[in-house]
Amino acid sequence: MAFVQRVDDAVENSFIGKFFEFKEKNATFSAEVKGATTSFLATAYILAVNPRILADSGGPCDASLGLFSPEYEECLFDIRKQYVTATALVSMVACLLMGIFANLPVILSCGMGMNAYFTYSVVGWRGTGGVSYQAAVTAVMIEGLIFFVLSVTGARTFLVKFVPEPVRIATPAGIGLFLAHLGLQTAEGIGMVVADVATSVTLGGCPQNKRTYMVAFDSSCQSDTMTCVTSDSYTCDNEGGIMTSATTWLGLVGLFITVGLLSYKKKSAFLVGIGFVTIISWFRNSAVTYFPDDESGNARFDYFSKVVSVEPLNLITGQFTSDIGQVAVALFTFLYIDLLDTTGTLFALTSMMGVTDKNGDFPKSRAAFSVDAIATSFGSIFGLSPVTSYIESAAGVEAGSRTGLTAVICGFYFFLSLFFAPIIANIPPWATGGCLIMVGALMCNNLSQIKWEDPAHALTAFLVVILMPLTYSIANGLIYSILFWYALQLTFKLLDLVGIKREQSNTPGEKAVGDETPSNENAESSA
Repeated sequence: MAFVQRVDDAVENSFIGKFFEFKEKNATFSAEVKGATTSFLATAYILAVNPRILADSGGPCDASLGLFSPEYEECLFDIRKQYVTATALVSMVACLLMGIFANLPVILSCGMGMNAYFTYSVVGWRGTGGVSYQAAVTAVMIEGLIFFVLSVTGARTFLVKFVPEPVRIATPAGIGLFLAHLGLQTAEGIGMVVADVATSVTLGGCPQNKRTYMVAFDSSCQSDTMTCVTSDSYTCDNEGGIMTSATTWLGLVGLFITVGLLSYKKKSAFLVGIGFVTIISWFRNSAVTYFPDDESGNARFDYFSKVVSVEPLNLITGQFTSDIGQVAVALFTFLYIDLLDTTGTLFALTSMMGVTDKNGDFPKSRAAFSVDAIATSFGSIFGLSPVTSYIESAAGVEAGSRTGLTAVICGFYFFLSLFFAPIIANIPPWATGGCLIMVGALMCNNLSQIKWEDPAHALTAFLVVILMPLTYSIANGLIYSILFWYALQLTFKLLDLVGIKREQSNTPGEKAVGDETPSNENAESSA
């Protein structure tokens, strides 16, 4: 302990201690290192989850090769490897900027929820949506630039006030259920929920040899079955074997481990849960192996055997377009979620640190928001979805983090991650599925703030929560709930004019977002 104290004293009196204001913030070097390590362990799952989700967009891969052709699958695997490097690189730069310019112990990386929106709602699974990958990436670049202007000018607070309170409260939960829905399916999760001809979704968990894949039964398919378009969606109804998949059960074990560790306040819970399932899945010739003895399995194992490799970024870099007329909704939603997510997260963290004033502001707030915006635009250069501040940084704050040195140290951890793409890219989906489910559950904590006694407030919030997972679109949940809320408020005003008034004197939910104190701002979990 004497050695630790000597190091703490030496750093406090050094240039580093003075630059990061150790004395003013009552910080110590040992606490900053402990906090940085804790925050990184709580956030490291993004290095495995983000590349898998973004690769599902198809990226720049040529769809004309056939969405299920070996060539297309090989391209997807290549861009997933590059997304590992891109995620680590952009996270490293973002953390360094946050630590140096804003002096806050905040980790930044690609936002969970926004990456899913980018892939499944905007570009569509393997590019089957209405917006091209290049247009979506361009929208992210523009969104970051707009957010930067709003942050520098202070207009961010003004705009947030127009978001109805029930929509703001319910957005994290809606995105959480969307993520949990992904985690329960096969492509990104444990395969417990599958398609059904009669009910759309049902219980699954059947092994590979029991799956019946769905087709689009259009007029062309009816007249010539050879033209039927297959999908990645399948049902377990025809062949049976429900809940007999070994990988599904292994994914559930990983989820169980994660929940157990979180219950005992272990900050490395996500990493341990993912790591346990992954290591078991790396053994060959088992029922749960990620490296089966076939062409794709052998190719994955050959790459995995490299262990250390720095991937090029040539496939995903600079994928911009001048044709952005189709991305208006995507641009609005990116900006909306980024505004709420970053505002709520930073206010929550600074409130924990006790540095917010009575107006909810905190030192270097414009620098912090500007860094978040710059990181988003920087990430778009490498084809990433919006970057945002992570509420998991609270783990580091609880462990003692007080200054931007924590963010700088986390940036160093992300730098080390750059070299281990062969390991990170071969984490199986049933290992990360439990993480998505758990993150989804944690993002539902805001639902206690909904005014359930007020039908207008309750139903508006419920629409956000139910539409996002069921329509497979975050944008649908936001747009239709906001329209519904303002239609209700307009109706109430018109009825007031003719003498028909509501019983309560103050209409619940009319308070603007910006009028709330930071203590009531429960930030969404990096949505």
